[in-house]
Amino acid sequence: MELPEVQDFEASKLGTKTYWDTVYDRENENFQEIGDIGEIWFGEESVEKMVDWVTENISDTHIRTVDLGCGNGHLLIELHDAGYDNLHGIDYSESAIQLADAIASQRQLPITYRAVDFLSSPDWFLPHDPYDLVLDKGTYDAISLHPDQARAKELGIPGPREKYIESVHRMINPKSGLFLITSCNWTQEELIDNFKSCKNYKNYKNHPDYSLILTHHHYFFFIDFRYHSNVKYPVFQFGGHSGSKICTVAFTPITKE
Repeated sequence: MELPEVQDFEASKLGTKTYWDTVYDRENENFQEIGDIGEIWFGEESVEKMVDWVTENISDTHIRTVDLGCGNGHLLIELHDAGYDNLHGIDYSESAIQLADAIASQRQLPITYRAVDFLSSPDWFLPHDPYDLVLDKGTYDAISLHPDQARAKELGIPGPREKYIESVHRMINPKSGLFLITSCNWTQEELIDNFKSCKNYKNYKNHPDYSLILTHHHYFFFIDFRYHSNVKYPVFQFGGHSGSKICTVAFTPITKE
């Protein structure tokens, strides 16, 4: 199988559910004791930039929206404050959802949260319609650090990164959906390349013969996202190179059989 030649990251505990359960267990305790909602990953500026992008590009405040790996729900809370009201958050950590629910309940916010691993359950949103806006602030980064990624590459099968792209493609409206992702591990150019054409396999997990999959190209399908726009961040100069600490890129989905 010819998977995209993309940067490899060393496996990290940040790519495991156990790590995030521990983080959010602690943040739940802090919220109960002192009302602290927890860490804002990538800082407030990244949230403000994402919300600004949404308000500048999407006038429909009822747009069906999901935040992948929502954590404490802070991004959705800010979107609610900006006037959006069809907001959903998912996270594979039950502790994260517990925290997000508690914060929303305290503030009486109509945001829906659900504990789900969308990599292992890509059709989790059914029987409901796909989402018109899919958000990610750091989840693809964490998934890129999953220990299974290196093993999948050795076997030549889709790993967590490829499953992520497939799952996002499944849950997004194929005609008018928008996908907005913020990353600190990947550059804008790398994200565009990673999501530009991801080769995957039809029902590869259930196929009885992996060798057949590896040799019969009619099992291929390509998952594509077209670049839509990006958010501008301050640029820093270092060692003759320029760049930003994080990047935020928007995509629209395409499917080619």
